[in-house]
Amino acid sequence: MTVWTWYTFTTIRDVWDDAPQDDDILRLVMDSAKAQVLEFAPELEEDDPLPERYVLAHLMQTRNLWNASKIDPDGGMGEGEFVLRPFPLDWQVKALLRPKRAVPVAL
Repeated sequence: MTVWTWYTFTTIRDVWDDAPQDDDILRLVMDSAKAQVLEFAPELEEDDPLPERYVLAHLMQTRNLWNASKIDPDGGMGEGEFVLRPFPLDWQVKALLRPKRAVPVAL
């Protein structure tokens, strides 16, 4: 069983080719993303292991924040038909942290 930990400079750069090269900027973005993930996610008990979905949300939110910082406020990122408009803590990150539960319907 894998014991998950938060991303570090080394581990995030291993999986994210476009990560900021400046360590101070990367630290700021990673710390901000982690704080947002922890604020939105259900609180863990002290002895609970870090869920893998929290770790994935940390990576995704770090990239979202970085991409959002590079956006032209009047549009998006990209050109022509292929314009990306990232939103911090988007629905995919939220869904990782607080998945919707199916509710049975009484017939």
